[in-house]
Amino acid sequence: MKTLRIKNIFLILLTTLIAMSCNLEEDLSDAKLDPSALNSPEALEAAVAGMYRQFEEVNKWNQCWIRSYGGDDVTTHSGLNKQGFRDSDKMVMTSLTAGIGLSYGPPYGVIKEANNIIANEDNFSTGDDENINALLGEAYFLRAYNYFHLTRVFGKVPLILSTDILDNVNLERAELIEIYTQIESDLLKAESLLPDKYPGVPAAIRPNNGSARAYLAKLYMHWAGWPLKDNSKYAMAASSAKTVIDNATAHGFALVPDMGTLWSIADENRFNSEIVFGLGHAQPLGNQFANRHTGRLGYPGDVQGWSENFAEIAFFEDFPEGKRKEDTYRTEVEFRGETINWKDFENESHPLFLKVTGYQNEISTTNSVTSMTTYNMRYADLLLYYAEAIGRSGGTSPDAWEALNKVRRRAHGLPVNTPDASVDLTSGDLAELAYMERKWELAGEFKRWDDLTRMERVAQALANRSSEELVGPITGDTSPSNYFAEIPEEELITSPQLRE
Repeated sequence: MKTLRIKNIFLILLTTLIAMSCNLEEDLSDAKLDPSALNSPEALEAAVAGMYRQFEEVNKWNQCWIRSYGGDDVTTHSGLNKQGFRDSDKMVMTSLTAGIGLSYGPPYGVIKEANNIIANEDNFSTGDDENINALLGEAYFLRAYNYFHLTRVFGKVPLILSTDILDNVNLERAELIEIYTQIESDLLKAESLLPDKYPGVPAAIRPNNGSARAYLAKLYMHWAGWPLKDNSKYAMAASSAKTVIDNATAHGFALVPDMGTLWSIADENRFNSEIVFGLGHAQPLGNQFANRHTGRLGYPGDVQGWSENFAEIAFFEDFPEGKRKEDTYRTEVEFRGETINWKDFENESHPLFLKVTGYQNEISTTNSVTSMTTYNMRYADLLLYYAEAIGRSGGTSPDAWEALNKVRRRAHGLPVNTPDASVDLTSGDLAELAYMERKWELAGEFKRWDDLTRMERVAQALANRSSEELVGPITGDTSPSNYFAEIPEEELITSPQLRE
């Protein structure tokens, strides 16, 4: 196989092979692929493209992260057709919550495609063929990624690793430790197969081995926290993150100098060094390739928005003033020759996330499809995991403080690699300082809920809700017993043994 194929598959992923994607309405067990159909490099490329097409279906809708509306940073409209998001926001989700199926079924679609590829791995000579190894590595990576998503949202879920046809009655929930162990195994396998950096592919919109190791760090952070609480994994998280940081140049990872450019759809900004792993959407190629959780969905009805994703008022008011706040939120909208402040919105007053709306000179208030990048993990995310992991494992180091301070410097509009005594921290509770920095740095990116749950701090955070939020007070259980969402009712009907 020629290296050119690896360069060209980026275009393949965006423009062709849609027909090879699995039907989301198919039974999860109907995953068998005739081995004879997957026995050439071209067929493998096509299968990987189909897997990514499924992955885009997972990530393009807000419903993918519906459980994360339970965090204290994100909210939605108090009425309209947003009941599913409100259920999460108020901690009253059930198996019938609207939209929960889009957080459950599509990830299994990706897993089905990955299982097909992995099951036929022996059809290929992987000795010295780096291209084939890389393609196989992506299958292991995306299977791990999607099982991690599923277990963080739903807890114990079926662990399907083969293409053998299974009756729905034979599906069983796997134990959490079994799922976490499988995710670890897949990420380690992916790391061994993936290149340091893909040639000819902009940024890490396809995972490299640094992406896999970064997700191992994330896995270990959650393994160390709720619900498994294996504190020994903090040291493993720190070691994994440090390995990526030490080799960041080889992977092409670095903080961009200006955080605000991350939300721009200009080509020079979309494919940037901060992407540890993400999706580079391409709306001009058609709505099926577009980002559907940004743009119009972040605006209120006053400006023809769809009122789906707003910033919580108390969180916004507590947010430290400065450059990072300006790069996180929109407080004014230009509409029909007028400038409207968020407090003057009649269709519910909320600050808006710049991370959702984008810049108005690039994306209008009526654009429901955009090319904004989906950041599944940013380099800033990894740096803060590293600093927190060092602290929670009982350690401290200049490198850990520097990882934290790089993020803090940029938050203040300063050069990230130049020490500055006015913002740098060198003492205190490193773990808690890094954890707090994550709160502000990653606001509105659907990361806060996972941080709150792994540290069992949901009740504490939600107690701070503003009385101005028309969604109203939290009425559901905020204890860990209500952290996991229920598997969708349509799945429970066909597989009643999955009820808990």
